Amino acid sequence: MRQAPTLKPLPRLRRHAWLTGTRAWVIGLGLVGVLLVGLIARDTVLASPAAVTIRTATADRGTVASVVSGTGSLLPVGRMTVNFKAAGILTEVDVRVGDKVTTGQLLARIDSSTQQAALAQAQASLAAAQANVQSTQSPLTAAQVAQLQHQVTAAQQNYNDTVASVNATNQADATTVANDQAKVNADCPNGAQCSQERAQLASDQSKQHMDAISGQSRINSASQQITSARDNLAVQTQVKPNALASGQAQVASAAAQAQAAQVSLNQTTLTAPTSGVVVSINGVPGETAGGGTAQAPGSLAPQPSSGTGSGASSGFMVIDDTSSYVAVMPFAETDAARLATNQTAALTFDAIPNLTISGHVLSISPSATVVSNVVDYYVSFVLNRTDPRLREGMTANASVTVAQADNAVRVPNAAVRTTGGTTMVTVLAKGQQVPTEVVTGVVGDTYTEIKAGLNEGDTVVLPSIRTTTGTTTNGNNLLRGGGGFGGGGVRSGGG
Repeated sequence: MRQAPTLKPLPRLRRHAWLTGTRAWVIGLGLVGVLLVGLIARDTVLASPAAVTIRTATADRGTVASVVSGTGSLLPVGRMTVNFKAAGILTEVDVRVGDKVTTGQLLARIDSSTQQAALAQAQASLAAAQANVQSTQSPLTAAQVAQLQHQVTAAQQNYNDTVASVNATNQADATTVANDQAKVNADCPNGAQCSQERAQLASDQSKQHMDAISGQSRINSASQQITSARDNLAVQTQVKPNALASGQAQVASAAAQAQAAQVSLNQTTLTAPTSGVVVSINGVPGETAGGGTAQAPGSLAPQPSSGTGSGASSGFMVIDDTSSYVAVMPFAETDAARLATNQTAALTFDAIPNLTISGHVLSISPSATVVSNVVDYYVSFVLNRTDPRLREGMTANASVTVAQADNAVRVPNAAVRTTGGTTMVTVLAKGQQVPTEVVTGVVGDTYTEIKAGLNEGDTVVLPSIRTTTGTTTNGNNLLRGGGGFGGGGVRSGGG
């Protein structure tokens, strides 16, 4: 049987004493320091000198637009604080917070017993005043008027009869006197004294005279009766102007009181002044409500606190008209100065991606809001349409095109510079850089409109970018790909 070979131990390595302990650490740190010095020297002393790349862009045609943008929140187009004008005890509340209501819908009632009693009294006073005027206008009945007219007729007939009777008496007296005179003349010729005949003549003449006086008196009396009957008819049937005017004034006063009482009664019933959503109710049946301004429209003037959506109010009920919305947002003073009413805006909403609604500027606050020395003006935008997903208080973003030039010659903003009040670009022509004065128009975020001094297709020089060897940037391709420089306080675009 074969024996296994015997294994010999390996020889022990010899350690040099100079590579042990502190000396080894020092040598290692030294090597690291040499490496760092070499790297620094490579990036500084041994680095390649900076290369200057000429960046250019070509003047083309397109749209240059300057857009002002802001962010705020949505508010309902109208907010109504609804309240009872007179204080009273709530007897019913017919809606709840969140209910949709329509114009004229019953909202609530307060106790109306006092107002009903006042209305009844006012209506009674009005009826009495109207009856008084009716009495003034028609003081007699038809039967009474007929009786007065009959009295006039009777007086006229009595006058006629009296005249006839007096005339007959007078005629009889005249005949008697004539007969007596004839008898005297016949019986007492040549101046003979006929005492008896003459006495009879004198007596009949006296009676004639007395009958004439009495007859005239009777005629005068009958005539006066006619006048009295006619006057009585006129007085009793004619309308007295002063009495009528006084009665009509009483009617007007009573009618006003009745109308005021009716209004007070109506005010015990609260109805919706507009369609919308109930956002708050302050009170329950049994509590006292009212005593404030009824149906007062809320202000949509831009305010720093606008858009909170709290719905808080000191009124009995608050109704928001959610048929449409307005967006209210602050703009810096430089941007607000470029805005005007009716400018078109595009509105987007953080909560609803891909939704863009057109609108226009409704109003710009005349007063500034200063916060931390930053001056802002609040601007309201009307949405041209609504969306069922929109809610009060949502974040809204508005972009307003304040200036736009279509089919304009344009260059990147970086190509334009102003020196001493002169606007210049540098044109690259036949390898030469030629400073050229230009007239600019609309200045956008990326492009500037060139109205004069430059033609479409001209090449302009852009500011140089210093790069190290091996990292040269092709600025021309960057710009031709849509990049660029410039920009300011407004967000602008170029076509």
